[in-house]
Amino acid sequence: MIKWFCILIFIENFEEIEEEINKKKIYFGSTVRIEHQSSEYFLHSHLVSYGSGSGQQSVTGMQADHDYNSLWTIKECHNQPLKKYDDQIKCGDCIRLEHMLTNRNLHSHPHQAPFTGNQEVSAYGDNGNGDASDDWIVECADNKNGDPFQASMWFYLKHKLTSKYLRSNKKDNFNQRNCGYHCPIEGQLEISAQSTKNADAKWKIYSGLFYQQPQQIDDDYDQDGRHCNTYGQCDDIDDDEFETVIQKDL
Repeated sequence: MIKWFCILIFIENFEEIEEEINKKKIYFGSTVRIEHQSSEYFLHSHLVSYGSGSGQQSVTGMQADHDYNSLWTIKECHNQPLKKYDDQIKCGDCIRLEHMLTNRNLHSHPHQAPFTGNQEVSAYGDNGNGDASDDWIVECADNKNGDPFQASMWFYLKHKLTSKYLRSNKKDNFNQRNCGYHCPIEGQLEISAQSTKNADAKWKIYSGLFYQQPQQIDDDYDQDGRHCNTYGQCDDIDDDEFETVIQKDL
C-alpha cells in the first residue's frame, strides 16, 4: 500500500525549522511561500488591481512572513500533461504558480510595471486556468538543469515567453507619494520582470506545505484477523469483514 505524506512542520526553534525545510525536495502540488533574496520580502498577491498597465490583479512583495496571500501552489506548465504528487521538480523545469487564495496564476506580459518600467507581473486566469504567459522556468543558481530542486536552493524564475526574470528591489516600494493616500498596497514592493539575471532576481523557498515521496508500507493481518500496518496499528474487524478486506486486497 502506498502512503502519501504531506509535511507540516511545527517546531518552536526557527533554526530547526529552517534546517528541516532545507532538506525538502520539492514536488508538484506543493504550496510554498517564496522569499526574495535581497529584500527578504515574499511573493504576494491579493484582490487589488493595478491602476495602470494591464489593470489585472497586482503582484507585490510583502514583508510579513505569515500572510496567506503569499502562498503559491506549484503546477505543470500550460497545456502540459497533469503532474502528480510523486513528480519531483528539477532545475530547468517549466512550472506555473497558482495563487492559493485567488486561484490566479503568476503571469507576465509586455505591459509596463508601475515604477521601474520593467515588464509587468500580474496574477491572471480563472480557477487556475490561464495561458502560456503563466509559464516560468526554474533556473537554479548553483545547480545544473536536471538536478533535483530542493528548498535550500536559491533560484531564478525565467518567464518562458519573454525570457525575462522575476525580480524586485527594496527601493521600489509603494508609498503615499507614488500610490496616494489610503493606498491598499502601501509598504509593499513592486514585482516585475527584467532582462538581467542578478541579485534582484534571486528567490528561495521559505516555507510551505510539502508533498514528499511516497513510501511503501507493508500491511499485514495478525492472528486474530485484524488489519495491521508496520507501525503495529490494527483495526478491529469481524470475520466477515476480514474476508471482504482480503478479497479487495487481492
